[in-house]
Amino acid sequence: MNITTTKPQRPALEPLQSQSVLTAQPLQPQQPVSVSASESPESPEQRKWWRGWRRRVVNRAMGVTLIYQMILIILGSAALAFLAFTSSSRDEYFRGQGVASLAVVLVAVGFLTIVRRRDILTREFWLGGAHTDTYGEPNQLGHISQYGGARMTPRWALVFLALAFGVQGVRMAITWGLSQVGVDLVSPALESISEASVTVSMWLYAGLIGPICEEVLFRGVLMKELKPLGKNFAIVTSALIFALFHQDLVQSTYAFAMGLVLGFIAMEYSLIWAIALHVFNNAVLGGLSAGITHYFGETGDAAFMWAIIAIGLIGLIVVFAKYGKGLTEYQRANRSVKGTYSGWASWTFIVFVAITLASAIFSYIGAVMG
Repeated sequence: MNITTTKPQRPALEPLQSQSVLTAQPLQPQQPVSVSASESPESPEQRKWWRGWRRRVVNRAMGVTLIYQMILIILGSAALAFLAFTSSSRDEYFRGQGVASLAVVLVAVGFLTIVRRRDILTREFWLGGAHTDTYGEPNQLGHISQYGGARMTPRWALVFLALAFGVQGVRMAITWGLSQVGVDLVSPALESISEASVTVSMWLYAGLIGPICEEVLFRGVLMKELKPLGKNFAIVTSALIFALFHQDLVQSTYAFAMGLVLGFIAMEYSLIWAIALHVFNNAVLGGLSAGITHYFGETGDAAFMWAIIAIGLIGLIVVFAKYGKGLTEYQRANRSVKGTYSGWASWTFIVFVAITLASAIFSYIGAVMG
């Protein structure tokens, strides 16, 4: 399959009602959206309507993301404070950290499932395909949309694995290179996870449950609700929010690149495949790194690092040499109209960015001061 000549095959769009696992109530089709993601609004009335519609679409998607974030921050901070107060040793604290993280993220995703149940509790949300919109503006409700649905082939699975290795390899190479000139990148999140990842509960959180919940939020709910503004905008914005969500400079830079890969997979194939790659990245690549360091020390960690760097860089060179032109064409074909990225000025987006940046700065200062 060559991306330069062939796009992922999609099933024909048929006006079939998306079936919820709880209930399937027919929706009445509404009036079509006045301006599509690929059309430039021409008249003053259209431009005014489009700006308001764009703002509402972003605020709706970012609003639920902001609440999800606040649940994690408030409950997570309370849980860690309780552990710090009650734990008699550092080991006991780290064991409790994994359990607390699991509990908090399950509460947050439970909230998300309740408020977006008409979308999350459908087959199409997870497997992709034609679905009936059950969210958004009144002029979106009842429309048949396409989200994913392409068939994953072994060749494309290898391409996405190569990209995952490549992103990890580039991160490791940059970190190593900076360390050689005396610049050590402080990553409070990575250090905390690495110390606690030898426990079963933290491995479950970082390697399995966490990635699933993050994909449901960022590539499932957020990206899907931003898709009416264009595929590029939805993929890039969800990757940016995913990066900021990690509240850590080192983690965020890496998460943005990985978010672009996961976003493309969810947009063109399905959320399940994005979850699979995310779990592989965290549980296998990340888990192996922490485990090798724990059991084999610096020598094992160095050998693992250079293996990932070599595999990753070779993989990136091969992928971009073969599919780079096609990826450029995909980006050009799915470009949003002028002014779409002004949606980042929506109040929910600004509040989310402010909170995550403040949290990242606070964590960084705490890590530097010891």
